[in-house]
Amino acid sequence: MTYEEALKILRSFTVEPGHDWNRHCMGVADIAYRLALELRKYIDINPEKVRVMGLVHDFGRNVTQDPYRHAYEGYRLMKKLGHNEYARICVCHSNGTYKAEDLEEYGLVPEDFFAKTLEEKLVFIADSLECKGQIIRHDVRIAQTIERYRHKNPEFIPVLESKLEEFKAFDREIREIMGKSVYEFFGI
Repeated sequence: MTYEEALKILRSFTVEPGHDWNRHCMGVADIAYRLALELRKYIDINPEKVRVMGLVHDFGRNVTQDPYRHAYEGYRLMKKLGHNEYARICVCHSNGTYKAEDLEEYGLVPEDFFAKTLEEKLVFIADSLECKGQIIRHDVRIAQTIERYRHKNPEFIPVLESKLEEFKAFDREIREIMGKSVYEFFGI
């Protein structure tokens, strides 16, 4: 799938008033792509693939805004469209975020939910940095997201808090490759 093909799919979705998840997908794609372009100077990585992964990661939000189910629904959609390669990013972009009771319904196992490749980790990082069209620090974004979910999905708060350490671990990997942190690269 090309970026243009994925963008065409994104633009076919109806976005409810007040939601901006479609713009978020484009922002995540851009951030992940910029990181991959820089990393390509040091390692073999496909920035175009990373860009598509960033764009499709939240396609499940076309079906639901639920913090768990949107990942499953994105996976289901990408499988249905025959893009198995991109189905995985829908479930692993939040690294380990799932409810065990949902797995059988979607034919998934816990291992499906963890970012393994550097490309997947870049999408996790980009998703963690993108906020309303801006690149912000992950700790600030998590604090804002916790506030947003505090009353409507309080069971999701511990999951969000766990993302702080995951981000740091992935950022250390990036630093080992390019000699600077994600924050240094983006100047934040």
